[in-house]
Amino acid sequence: MILGALLSSTLYVFSFSPWSYFTPSLALLQWIAFVPFLYFFDQAQNNEKPIGYKKTFLLGYIISLGITLGGFYWIIYATQQYGGLPLPVAVIVFLLFCLIAQLQVPLYFVLRKKALEHLSIKKWVFISGFIYAGIESFYPKLFLDTAGNAFADSLYFSQLADIGGVFFITTLLITFAETLVYTFRINRKLIWAPLLIPLLSFCYGKYRVNQIESLMEVQKQTPALYVSMVQANIGDYMKVAAEKGLSGASDEVIHEYLKYSGEAIKQSIETHSAPPDAIVWPETAYSALFGKPQRTDESKMEDQLREFSHTYPGMMIFGGYDQDDERFDYNSLFFLPSSESLTRARIPTYHKNILLMFGETLPFADFFPTMKNWFPTMGFFGRGPGPEIYSVPNGKGNIFKLAPSICYEGLFPEFSSDGAKLGADALINVTNDSWFGPRGEPYLHFALTRFRTIETRLPMLRSTNTGFTAAIDPLGRLEGITPLFHPATLTSAIHPHLPITSPYQKMASLLSGHWYVRFTQICMFTLLGFLWFKRRKLN
Repeated sequence: MILGALLSSTLYVFSFSPWSYFTPSLALLQWIAFVPFLYFFDQAQNNEKPIGYKKTFLLGYIISLGITLGGFYWIIYATQQYGGLPLPVAVIVFLLFCLIAQLQVPLYFVLRKKALEHLSIKKWVFISGFIYAGIESFYPKLFLDTAGNAFADSLYFSQLADIGGVFFITTLLITFAETLVYTFRINRKLIWAPLLIPLLSFCYGKYRVNQIESLMEVQKQTPALYVSMVQANIGDYMKVAAEKGLSGASDEVIHEYLKYSGEAIKQSIETHSAPPDAIVWPETAYSALFGKPQRTDESKMEDQLREFSHTYPGMMIFGGYDQDDERFDYNSLFFLPSSESLTRARIPTYHKNILLMFGETLPFADFFPTMKNWFPTMGFFGRGPGPEIYSVPNGKGNIFKLAPSICYEGLFPEFSSDGAKLGADALINVTNDSWFGPRGEPYLHFALTRFRTIETRLPMLRSTNTGFTAAIDPLGRLEGITPLFHPATLTSAIHPHLPITSPYQKMASLLSGHWYVRFTQICMFTLLGFLWFKRRKLN
């Protein structure tokens, strides 16, 4: 059984990015990731003395630890860079994270064991996927990963997310694994039954791809908004130095962004015979309070940006910092039209709403302000009002609506769904992954974010500091992508949104929020209520 647990965690890890990014077929391992453990566990249950709850939890915990160790090792680097922690302390923080990060796995197997005391295995197989998804979606996870995210680079299987989001794919994966083990052990003549799940999933994905590709061909005849994204590849040290006003760092940062913005304009003219309608810089690219300079170097930096924007006929969209009248800081995205570039008037500004815990905020920090002194390199920000849309015109006067998200917000399906409900033509996500290094996290973050395009059937422009900057179409495919840790520019065309709505988005409009997650959680709590009732009845 321990061997089965180790094998299951290994299959799980290798089905995810970065492995599946380079070899997409590895995502298929996720279909059988839990099969080895389920098979060995059920065999042992029938052939030996029944396994107790404690041992069941510990065996599931082995899978949990394997997934975290194999998939989140980059946290060591991140805590060193972002939190300023020495290596030994960073390792301890990572090991503590491993203890709690993926507890949905042992919790599922414990609940499975308890349920099978009152339910037949046939009934359990039918509800198993909903229960696992309910546990995982309810359990507080920092990065919101789930088994279904393994299919980010699998064109056809990823399309299932437009039914119920990524957790719907997770439901199918667990149901398949449970059904496969059941038929293999109990009645091998029915082994064809579980194989229908991936087969029908593939057929659905292929149907949706063909359908939406046809709509996208027609859509190409409509007006377009050309957007250039700048990836300046500013290192962590330079970003911090610029924010603190050290040794001309802000001059160097703004120079790099303006230089590559100029290159983006030149490339767009060569390709489209016109400059881009908008230029996007990533999260906190502008390393100061825009519109409220505090130092001489900040005033100089702002003047350079405004002067550049005044000569550029499009809109500058850039990440930076903002401050309200009560001097509360915000991680923000600014929309600077050319016509207002030389004025100090208030411009449309989006404030980040969902903050990264332990990166941009701390639990109870508002009640105990002294906690902020423990992490001097950490930012503590206010929260914006939530999803909003911003209008951006093209050169012919056509208006396009963009729904922004900043970094972490791109992981939340309901956030992008609410932006789509406001009438967005495209999603725009700005990010800075430089703190996390070149391995693991940039790939995982990118994979988790891409599913927002499939759920909403809207394209996404993703602008990052160090990569991956990308243009993603409504099928989750990459229309363009930049390399990691290299300066680059990328221009993409946005058209009015498709005349089609995903089932997920339709249900979100009716029920609001992440409706499928709530459904699986209702299933989970219904089962818990049933088991509680049975226990009381027996007592």
